[in-house]
Amino acid sequence: MLAIEIDGLSYRGQEEYDKLRREKLESMGIKFLRFDDDEVCCKQIEKVLGTIEKWIKNNKGN
Repeated sequence: MLAIEIDGLSYRGQEEYDKLRREKLESMGIKFLRFDDDEVCCKQIEKVLGTIEKWIKNNKGN
């Protein structure tokens, strides 16, 4: 199981909440990939998609 998290200005001030939520989800076996919103919204979307694709290929059957 994979969660994709996109961090940006809208999440500032929620670090403790994010940490607790992430710990709870990880305790259920969910893995995280985190990206900055600039990576997703700007000219690095191919890099983001490549990272996600690589994770999926490397974790088939897990």
